[in-house]
Amino acid sequence: MKKLFKISVLFFIPFSLFCQKLPVSIEKTSYVDTNNRYFHNLYLPVYLYLSFSPDVQPTQISTKDYGNKPNPMAPFYFNKHGKHSINYQTNESDKSQTVDFVVYADGYSPKTDIKFDGGKPYSCKDKIFYANNLAVNLYSEDDMSGLSATFYSLNYADFNEYSGILTFDKEGEYVLQYTSADNVGNVEKIHKKTFSIDATPPSTYHNVIGVAEGNVISNKTKVYLTKEDVSSGIQQTYYQLDKSPWQPYTRGLIPISTLNDGDHILRYFSVDNVGNKENVSEYAFYLDKTSPIMAADIIGDKFIVNERVYFSGRTKMKLTAVDNKSGVKEVLYSIDKDKFIKYTDPFYLPNKSGDHIIKYYALDNMANKGIGEDNTAYEEYTHNSSVVYVDLLGPKLDFEFEGPRFKKGKNIFINKNTKIRLSATDSESGLKQITYSINESKEEINYAKPFEIASEGRITLNFFGYDNVNNRNIKKTNFIVDNDGPEVISTFSISSTKEGEEELYPSYSIVYLAATDDFIGNDYITYAVNGGEELPYKGGIKGFEKNKEYIITIKAVDKLGNKTVEELSFKTDKY
Repeated sequence: MKKLFKISVLFFIPFSLFCQKLPVSIEKTSYVDTNNRYFHNLYLPVYLYLSFSPDVQPTQISTKDYGNKPNPMAPFYFNKHGKHSINYQTNESDKSQTVDFVVYADGYSPKTDIKFDGGKPYSCKDKIFYANNLAVNLYSEDDMSGLSATFYSLNYADFNEYSGILTFDKEGEYVLQYTSADNVGNVEKIHKKTFSIDATPPSTYHNVIGVAEGNVISNKTKVYLTKEDVSSGIQQTYYQLDKSPWQPYTRGLIPISTLNDGDHILRYFSVDNVGNKENVSEYAFYLDKTSPIMAADIIGDKFIVNERVYFSGRTKMKLTAVDNKSGVKEVLYSIDKDKFIKYTDPFYLPNKSGDHIIKYYALDNMANKGIGEDNTAYEEYTHNSSVVYVDLLGPKLDFEFEGPRFKKGKNIFINKNTKIRLSATDSESGLKQITYSINESKEEINYAKPFEIASEGRITLNFFGYDNVNNRNIKKTNFIVDNDGPEVISTFSISSTKEGEEELYPSYSIVYLAATDDFIGNDYITYAVNGGEELPYKGGIKGFEKNKEYIITIKAVDKLGNKTVEELSFKTDKY
């Protein structure tokens, strides 16, 4: 009679090695493929049963347990990964007809490779950057039972089954984990790739240092570029002047001095290390290299005071300068080899008889200097005079603040109670009057006595001194008028509770005070509880009684003496 045997494999061992969850539960198991090949997980037990007939209950082949005694329930295990076979005879009478029953013991997990497509990566300080067109492919294979599935996780979220290309188009840092499982439950160790997507192009700015007025610059003006990129960093910056070829920019000044006088355009952009390109920016400017043109005239009349003759008319020299673009900044002149001084108004000529040399030149707002016909740095005018006295200077001006004032950096702060005192002296023809204007007003107000300014904000004060030959001097100062006291802030150390419509605070609550001032800062804070003594605030206010109403009067004073008074009302609870 032909004998039969059965091989049965029993297993039930769940597998879980992931912090994140897989979309399916992966367990060690067996697998039969389409070619009827049997695959068995190497780490699962094997139970062997034999029977001489399909109708007879099979008998388990016993093995020995740790006590070296037969144990019919004890399994055995395949000892290595690979192909295992049991040779058996198919025909009882013909021993030559034998075949192998093959079991594939699979103990190796799949292997997964990763491929990044969509641009060259850039590595910096242990970080890898890609552009936002990144595509990631996972390639998996298994050399025995075959691949069951590949899984991936983004940023430590639960694993999903991989079904195709992963694309990344949003900026940020990513952690990609991936693994694969075969058909008998072998799971590959988790691989991890950390990378960042840089989708933002760099930012580049032009900087103009030195002589400039609006978009008009000088030959001496310094123009340079600064750039920044918050992710992969700058690879290269480029610039173009007018229609010249694009040039790489590293550092230093843009060579504007090589340009001609006139209108020009500076264009520039940057590219980061993953290829993000910034839009081209433009800076349109006018390069002013042309000096002012000057003219000199003798104008005026004489003026007599107390039998002293002052020249103030025909014996004044008037200097005029015009400029083609940026405008005249200042005119300077020198009399008889004295140092050059700034020209503001027509000036009196020397009072000594003989020849006198007046030298003068002009600077425009780009610091271009006027040149005379003889190519010297000035022009000359020859004058012969037999005068008695010449008053060339206007009054000397000064001012002072009387009352509250505070200086912070370059800013001076006053309030509506601060008086402004103007003064002027003239040692020659004498002081005629002082006038002033506020915030560039064209109206000049006669000054008679110290005055206050009530309106708040930044104030520009111009004041003028006139002497008796109408020489005028101007002086300018800026300050800020601040009439507002600090803003008071009060907080409780614990939240209130509601009893009906009332909000109650525990008697052990602490009240904290603070004050802010936008301009000059708070100086000090005082408080008084229920009309009591005014006390300086040095810390939290406490010591309240139960079931009592309180009014705290708070006063905050800034460094100009501006004050704010507020009341804080509340009621304490029964505890």
